[in-house]
Amino acid sequence: MPIHDPGYREWNGKRGSLLTRWMVVAEIGIRRAWLSMWLRRMMFFAWVPAAMMGFMIFMYEQADGRDEFTGRAVMGLSQLLLDPTGSGKNGFSSVTELVQRRTESPGSERHLFWSALLLTLFRRSQPFILIPMIGVIVPPLISQDFRSRAFLLYFSRPLTRGQYILGKAASVMFFLLMITLVPALLLFIMGVTLSPDLSVLSSTWDLPLRILLVSLVIVVPCTSLSLMLSSLTTESRYASFGWFAIWILGSLTYGALIPMMSSETHSVLQCVSLFHVFSDVAAWILDKNFEVQGIETRLILLGLITTLSLAVLYRRVSAPMQI
Repeated sequence: MPIHDPGYREWNGKRGSLLTRWMVVAEIGIRRAWLSMWLRRMMFFAWVPAAMMGFMIFMYEQADGRDEFTGRAVMGLSQLLLDPTGSGKNGFSSVTELVQRRTESPGSERHLFWSALLLTLFRRSQPFILIPMIGVIVPPLISQDFRSRAFLLYFSRPLTRGQYILGKAASVMFFLLMITLVPALLLFIMGVTLSPDLSVLSSTWDLPLRILLVSLVIVVPCTSLSLMLSSLTTESRYASFGWFAIWILGSLTYGALIPMMSSETHSVLQCVSLFHVFSDVAAWILDKNFEVQGIETRLILLGLITTLSLAVLYRRVSAPMQI
């Protein structure tokens, strides 16, 4: 029997719920990504800093003004971890000062110290894992579907373009949350567990909510931007190059512009570096004592990145289906 009338036909199989069809796409993406040994290694190293910082919280909670040795140890470790250059930027000077002069642990000081550790986790440890992790996972997700025409298989099922994009985004966000949200919550739980009593919750109860918000502020724009780059080409290596170029060139440009920055232009010019944008937004969310000038500019930038990336992504996914 000859093959004729190629095209889309009505699906006669059993249909899943409209609310869960995207999960099939997400499951496929997660399983394929997990085959990478490099990904599994990065997942492991993403959790190690949280365990190390848990020891810092233990030392802080056990320190007492009458214990001079413990006080000096906490002061030195906090200085090395939070402000190794001694610049005192973004409120880290106030953190080390409170450790030097503390004879007790008021709620505001505890909140600031715990927030500083969380900010260190988001600022120094996670970006160096998040950036290469996205470079491994995301570039093939959509570009390979375009090259192999796998989207014909996807859309021959009762799957909308929005569900397709949601499934791809969920497979990326799953791994990103595992290296941002989960280690930070692990650090918080370790801090509560290692504290002398549960009274620490009275001053740190809001940190899990702040951790969730910071994680979403980082994960959503990164997912949108990386998926857009993957949709712009059929060669995954080009998408990977574009992703790393945005981060590297942005940081180099920021470093070159620092001597020319004034207090009025600093918040605007700093937006060329996504690394510093995410760092400042995370500090602003975690604790009010981390003063960030021009935070509105960073928030608007992240909103524009997310909106424009999703718009381009939806248009690119829709293009092959238009006749």
